[in-house]
Amino acid sequence: MFDPASPFMGTNNPLVPAQKTSFAEDRLKVAVQSCELLPGSIATEAQLSERFGLGRAGVRVALARLSAQGLVQPIRRAGWKVLPVTGALIGDVISARRQVESCLANARPDATALGRITELAEMIDVLADQREPAGLVTRRGYERELLDILAGTVGNHLMAHFLTGLWDHSERILRFLETPASPPFAACKARDLAAAAAAGDGARIEALRMADIAAFQEFAVAGLMQNRTELGVGADAQDASSNNGHSRSDTGATPGTTDTDETGIVSNKGVTS
Repeated sequence: MFDPASPFMGTNNPLVPAQKTSFAEDRLKVAVQSCELLPGSIATEAQLSERFGLGRAGVRVALARLSAQGLVQPIRRAGWKVLPVTGALIGDVISARRQVESCLANARPDATALGRITELAEMIDVLADQREPAGLVTRRGYERELLDILAGTVGNHLMAHFLTGLWDHSERILRFLETPASPPFAACKARDLAAAAAAGDGARIEALRMADIAAFQEFAVAGLMQNRTELGVGADAQDASSNNGHSRSDTGATPGTTDTDETGIVSNKGVTS
């Protein structure tokens, strides 16, 4: 039975300050998604606490929550590892998005939500050709807000929560694969999405999202082809303490690169063109 007073329910009261553990989770999640903490890197709770100015207890709880979201994993006697962006991960995210994102066809935003969606679509359109980092981050924030609004009106909270995780992974993949020399991933067709949502055209919403997923796959495949890091490197041993912050002895160097730790390991497994 639903209990609105349950201690497991969050609060949206702006007068109630966020708990330190929640702040730590948000900060570390941003660091992982933006690749500020590089994929494949390993850090201890003490290192993360010092680097981001967070309490040890908050960091510990935050890492456990991020582990449940599939973003980090504990490495015995070494610390916490940011999961690498691999071809297998990209393939899994694409496959899951194709299956789950179709539920947005059932989105039925009310007048208030539609008004905000329309505002966001206009701002996304203005920023669509921006390549500067600040403009790109802003545009993607608007795109994510638009999608979150649509997901919130589907009527299936479990599906909306699953989509949130998939979009988190997608953002991290984009940040990892983008380079200053390559054009960024194109903006979504926000105006078309807004028009379809206003018309209640679920088929059009689904078609637009499937087209965006197809473009994401094409971008990811091209990014993997251009990436110069090791392909197909196996999983870490359970005890990775000797590799924390040091070069791995079991990985060769690609031509023109130096042998480093496993930051940014990529595998070509699991992605089809």
